[in-house]
Amino acid sequence: MINVVLCDASENGLQFTRELLHSCPSIEIAAIAKGSEQLFDLLEKNLDADLIVLEIHLPFTNSLKLIKWIKKRYSSYKILVHSLEDNMDIITLAISFGADGFLYKKDIVPGFMEEAITQIYHFGYYTNVILTKEIWNAAKKRRAELPDSGMFSITKKEEAIFKLLQTSKTFKEIGQDLGMQTRTVEWHIENIYKKLGVTTRAGAIEIGSFKKLYSPPL
Repeated sequence: MINVVLCDASENGLQFTRELLHSCPSIEIAAIAKGSEQLFDLLEKNLDADLIVLEIHLPFTNSLKLIKWIKKRYSSYKILVHSLEDNMDIITLAISFGADGFLYKKDIVPGFMEEAITQIYHFGYYTNVILTKEIWNAAKKRRAELPDSGMFSITKKEEAIFKLLQTSKTFKEIGQDLGMQTRTVEWHIENIYKKLGVTTRAGAIEIGSFKKLYSPPL
């Protein structure tokens, strides 16, 4: 039996992965973490598990540093990134920081999830049509460097917008409060959605109250 930990910021995301694993008899869910802080708590308790199924878009979390921290402090855990992310630069960065495989969330066949987890458990890595063996090898050899900006950082403007996003204000009203054009607010909100791993305002509100960017100690 392979014991796994699921980590996602969204309840819908966690439910989706649970449903995929429901028909995988060789895999058991040892624990579920909604966000990075719950994951830290579980790991600190020396949870008996083999692999972490990780959504790379956790709210206000430096996911690359999170992966590196887990591999450094808890080297026995394997990590499968399970995400809607389709940017190969980000995927290869995750591999270079220590992830052992990547599975696209749109691949909704349970057999794919079982194959990914089983291959990582037995062989230490997982490749597929998106993440080929050649890309995986190149990523492992790549120097792990954090990007200067992008999905792993939250700007001050995004922080202010996110707080107002959780109110009943319209995008136009948010812009008026912050002195921005509505189109500019909409652009920032799209970036926030991607960083939270959601596609709607309701999904962003579901994540919960704003928490400042947290990076685990390295």
